[in-house]
Amino acid sequence: MKLLRKSFQSQGSQAMEKIFYPNSIVIIGLSSRSDNLSRMILENLLIWGYRGKIFGVNPKRDEPYVEGIKMYKTVEDLPEVPDLAVCLIPARFVPEQVELCGKFGIKRMAIPSGGFSEFSEEGRQISELIRLNARKYSLRFVGPNGLTVANRENGLCLPFVPLSPPPLGEVSVIAQSGGLGMTIWDGFIDENLGLAKFVSVGNKLDLDEVDFLEYFGQDPATKIILMYLEDIQRGNDLIEVAKNIDKPIIVLKSNTTPIGSKAAMSHTAALSNDDEIVDAAFKKVGIIRIYNFHDFIAMAKAFKLPPLKGKRIVVISQSGGFTVTAADLCFQAGFDFADLGEEFYQNLYQYSKAGVIKFSNPLDLGDVYDPGFTSHILFSVLHNENTDGAFYIRHWPNMPDSDNLISEMLHKDFSKETWGTILSSGKPIGICLLGAPHIITQIKKNANFPIFNGPEEMVRAMAAQRDFYRQKTTPTASPGVLPDNLDQPAAQNWIAEHPGIRGEEALNLLSIYGIPVIDSLLAQNEDQAIEQAGKIGYPVVMKVASLDALHKSEVQGVIANIKNAKEVREAFLTIKRNLFNFKPEARFEGVRIQKMASEGYDMFIGGKYDRSFGAVVYFGLGGVYVEVFKDFDLALCPATPAEIEIKLKKLKSYALLSGARGKTAVNISSYIDSIMRISYLLYHFPQIKELDVNPFRILSDGSGGVALDARIRIE
Repeated sequence: MKLLRKSFQSQGSQAMEKIFYPNSIVIIGLSSRSDNLSRMILENLLIWGYRGKIFGVNPKRDEPYVEGIKMYKTVEDLPEVPDLAVCLIPARFVPEQVELCGKFGIKRMAIPSGGFSEFSEEGRQISELIRLNARKYSLRFVGPNGLTVANRENGLCLPFVPLSPPPLGEVSVIAQSGGLGMTIWDGFIDENLGLAKFVSVGNKLDLDEVDFLEYFGQDPATKIILMYLEDIQRGNDLIEVAKNIDKPIIVLKSNTTPIGSKAAMSHTAALSNDDEIVDAAFKKVGIIRIYNFHDFIAMAKAFKLPPLKGKRIVVISQSGGFTVTAADLCFQAGFDFADLGEEFYQNLYQYSKAGVIKFSNPLDLGDVYDPGFTSHILFSVLHNENTDGAFYIRHWPNMPDSDNLISEMLHKDFSKETWGTILSSGKPIGICLLGAPHIITQIKKNANFPIFNGPEEMVRAMAAQRDFYRQKTTPTASPGVLPDNLDQPAAQNWIAEHPGIRGEEALNLLSIYGIPVIDSLLAQNEDQAIEQAGKIGYPVVMKVASLDALHKSEVQGVIANIKNAKEVREAFLTIKRNLFNFKPEARFEGVRIQKMASEGYDMFIGGKYDRSFGAVVYFGLGGVYVEVFKDFDLALCPATPAEIEIKLKKLKSYALLSGARGKTAVNISSYIDSIMRISYLLYHFPQIKELDVNPFRILSDGSGGVALDARIRIE
């Protein structure tokens, strides 16, 4: 029986196919002992209904079979080369088994064993030996230190924990923690969700989350992808893969605090990422980031519904309190309240019992006592051309059995009509049902659509669904043609000649990439300073030039509005004296003389090289308080002008640039262009590890902007 599907086209996907669809498996370390963990893997395969060939290997046991599976002393004794080897033995013996599997021709392995780089230097050495042995034979593997893989479609289940099969579905899970990953699929059971595939990547010694994300992105059985990650080592690759996937990717990224990082180092040898960079990267390609475990389930539910193609919604409930609560949540999530039209509301009054509630959106049905009326309302709302979707919050009270209008109304089952309305309209209804858990659980099992556990998670999940489809259907601007005046050879030469930390001289590098910079000259004594100031033209600004005073304001190393030679001489001596008062052994290179810039708004442009996501450009409010107000945003490099402008307009400081308190708005095009050019500079030259341009002054007269100061670190 062939269990291997028709292969995908990409080479990476073909590498995965036999891990999830092997026709034959060998379990290394299998024995009949009750405490043998490999035996748990075998039992899972049998319980889940795996139909391929299974072999057992254990060089230390003399058993003819285990659970009916024939045993062998070594993989070399097997009658055929299996598609997949599962190796759950002590860490120190794993490299030898990888070598034997590779020699025998096995190309795929799952290694759940722990005790590698997460524990000791010896473990790291064993890890490296496994990697080398695998590469020698072009053998790909998942693990170690993880529960490896499961495929609900064909009964493959390799975790060493006894597991009952979850419902078959369209959600696949990638988890850096096996225990957390299994908890996710346990959550499917009572929520009308099902599992397609699962992988616990462990230490990611070979295959990692990027490889599995690419595979799930092309897997026809997978419609929704959930990911739990503690670190991201190949951030750029992750973003490139995600960019080409049109399925929702929902990620919980932990290890965002020093304590979390410490715990992660002992768990899966994780290294933390800059969380703001992770956020920006995810948003760029439409990855949905969540911040609590329960949102895995909520988000998966939202994507089981039709797409919410706009912001116009209707909030409906029998309780005025729920309509008010949900309305607040919807407003905060950026929804608009649809206008259903006066005729729609007038028609509702014929069902009103006391006439004490005025119908509007949000729609309070507390004065309607017709049990069948709700399904009529939902149908009418979703088929109204002015709506994109609806939210319905309902309480299912625990009431004694009795035959009365209230019980009939509050316990009315209209699930069939609701599902029909969803299908016929092609629009989503987010339904939140509140009541005794055992009652709600049973209702969920009988429904064809997802039911949310609270208004907060419902609105949050549906807003994420709305934003996902909007981003996927909006054309994205590509970097396109390089900006003009980017002299890459000249920049390369400058960078090669200026290693280490540099100050204002970095302005010369910026000018090579077409960024406007202030004219400046370096003076090493008072007389030279007077001469340079005369060349530039008064008034001038004088700044200390010292590698020990990169934050010049801290050493009182800046004097502005100097109007004549006498003031130049005095300023030079004052700046030099202030430096040595701050640090007696400081290196004094001189004083930089700059033309006094026109008035304007001081912004900043910064950059850094992230070990995972590469070059990142920052921009926002500048000046001496840049680290106090922290009014900034960032973008992966290279950034487009459109992307920069959208982010810039969300900053608080943009109110200043757009003309706050009656002042004239300034021209931000030069600032946006300079941010873009610096993003290319950082992208082209990863040797630049840090860059600060502060301030970049946007001139009040509308003539553009100019970089006034900079510092850089090159490695």
